[in-house]
Amino acid sequence: MKKIKKFLLTIAMTMIFSVSAFAASGFEFLFQLAGGPGVVIPNKEAKDLGIKGSLSSDADISAQIGYMFQVKDGFGISVLGELGYSWDLYMMGYGDTTVASVAGTYIAKDGLDFSQYYHSFKIGLLPKFNIGLGGRHGLAIGIGGGVKIPLAGNMSTTSTSSAVNNATTIEDVQSKVDINLKRKDITDMFSPAVIGYMKVTFDYYLFFTDNIAMNSGLYLGGDFAPKQKETKIGGNSFDIGLQLGFRFGPKA
Repeated sequence: MKKIKKFLLTIAMTMIFSVSAFAASGFEFLFQLAGGPGVVIPNKEAKDLGIKGSLSSDADISAQIGYMFQVKDGFGISVLGELGYSWDLYMMGYGDTTVASVAGTYIAKDGLDFSQYYHSFKIGLLPKFNIGLGGRHGLAIGIGGGVKIPLAGNMSTTSTSSAVNNATTIEDVQSKVDINLKRKDITDMFSPAVIGYMKVTFDYYLFFTDNIAMNSGLYLGGDFAPKQKETKIGGNSFDIGLQLGFRFGPKA
């Protein structure tokens, strides 16, 4: 987390000191929806147990608030704070948790499915480079990150065993645990109890007026998800998704 904070501070200071001779500037506000799929990358402790990464997913509603400084006609730099709500899912496991029923008995292989999802408050910094394309069109490239603070969530585990012969109930070969998490549970069970994130965004702006535009685009993001305190097992994720919203602010 210290490296993320240092990275964000470096970006912010670079943007501020590089815009001392701006010709114009303006307040900027964006409201957008975003989401997409990804993949979980397990850490060393998980890999040592044979656990492999599976799917991840995220979705969020966020507002980006700040200022755009125009360096020259057709190019500006925005320094934006980001606030919002985020939902994030992480899945890992090994083997096969499918249970088959044959002639009144249940048969399974060795397997484990583990998933977590969180409802989080999101706060970050997202500087952007704005490029005017003339007329009603513009582009923006953003590089930033921050933290998601999980306020609630869920953790579920499904495990199966192939060692049971002539099982007459599914519970003999399969075990399920489902736990709803509150903020205190998350701080007690995981470390860190926040999700660090970094992302790169690519936006296209279609202006209806000189200060109002619809934005659409995509993002590439990485999450540093919470790890279990006792076992240190966990994983990070890489996601790619789409974003759509509205922008209020000057053209580059």
